[in-house]
This record gives sequence, C-alpha cells and structure tokens, in this order.
Amino acid sequence: MDIMHLMTVADFCQTIGISRSTWHKLKRTGKTPAIITAGGIQRIRREAVEEWIAENEERAAADTAHKASEGPSPLTV
Repeated sequence: MDIMHLMTVADFCQTIGISRSTWHKLKRTGKTPAIITAGGIQRIRREAVEEWIAENEERAAADTAHKASEGPSPLTV
C-alpha cells in the first residue's frame, strides 16, 4: 500500500466538509469509513473514503425514492 493513499482524520474532515465533532458522532455510531489504527494514530485509506461516499450517495438516493413513493405528507394543523 502506498502511504500517500492514507488520510488523517483532519484530512478527511476537511475533504468532506465536516467538523471534528461531527467526525466523533459518526465514529460513535459506526458510520465512518474503515479506519486503520497504528500506535494510536488513525488513518483512512482514500479508497475507503471513496467507497464510503458512494455508499452514502446510494443510501440517500434510496431514501429519496422511498419518500417519493409514499406521496406527499398529510397537512397537519
């Protein structure tokens, strides 16, 4: 593996546009890309980030399609 294909958590947060606190929320719920930990240092493979993005895009598309099939929400007063 080429070490240049590894990102720090800070790199990931900056690339995705999220805060470090959002990273910790994702990590607590198991919703981050696969993490490599060596000596307490976390790294993320760029390929894992790309897979994670694709999975989230698919999930969002499926959620949108599901909501569209349910029809409009009833009006509540």
